[in-house]
Amino acid sequence: MALLMFNPYNLRVMRKNANFANHKCALRRILLINMLKLKQLVSNLYHFAFGKEVHTNGMNADGTMSVAAGDPTLSVTPLKGLEMLPDRIPCENSMLDISKYKQSENPLIFTVEGSSMSPEDISNGDKLLCRKVDADAAKLIGKGKFVVIAVDKEYYESKNKELKFDYKLRHTLLKVPVESSIEKLIDSLKKITNSIFLEENQKNLEIKYNEAIGFYKDKKELMLSVTYRKGNLRYSFHPVDLIQYVAEYVLKHNGEEWRAKKLE
Repeated sequence: MALLMFNPYNLRVMRKNANFANHKCALRRILLINMLKLKQLVSNLYHFAFGKEVHTNGMNADGTMSVAAGDPTLSVTPLKGLEMLPDRIPCENSMLDISKYKQSENPLIFTVEGSSMSPEDISNGDKLLCRKVDADAAKLIGKGKFVVIAVDKEYYESKNKELKFDYKLRHTLLKVPVESSIEKLIDSLKKITNSIFLEENQKNLEIKYNEAIGFYKDKKELMLSVTYRKGNLRYSFHPVDLIQYVAEYVLKHNGEEWRAKKLE
């Protein structure tokens, strides 16, 4: 059997290839950020000249995607002036390497826009590090996950509402079969959350549920999740297959640096 001999030349080649791959990824990211900055400049000029906003598909100048904390039809003033994300961020008693999120071909970092999730300690301007989920993985999502949901354009068109965002952020409660009665749903919720004992919340839930099963009557199962409006709890129902991402970390800026907090 032939012995594998150490070859310094092969090691140098491997290092050179690794460095080239890292430089290529960094260059691609720099080009993307500059293109987005130019796109944002054009958008601002258009808004200044014609008084209309240009829908930019939610991509920001820092390479992150925008996600609405609340209603995706409402414009939000984004938080400006924060520094770019470094590759390593303090997380509890260690450092979190976020380079895999930054270098991914698919967007895995979202910027939260709006304060509707503030009661859940996710605020305007926070960043979410997410993992992409397929339809099968989405079916396994249970209670207590922060999920990024693709906005259903047909649903909002049916309500004659214009979208400002492509994604929205929600906090999951449970999956609901569409044939379930409202009474059975309320009984199920009483086992996992105290908020449903309020009569006002039960009425709001029934309104949203009837609206959802009317529009999504061809779906077998919907995800019940929550957001907030002016601090008040609001329910929402979405087809499970519209869940695109699950948030793993939230990044917050304390005025001096970014810090990470694990969400799951």
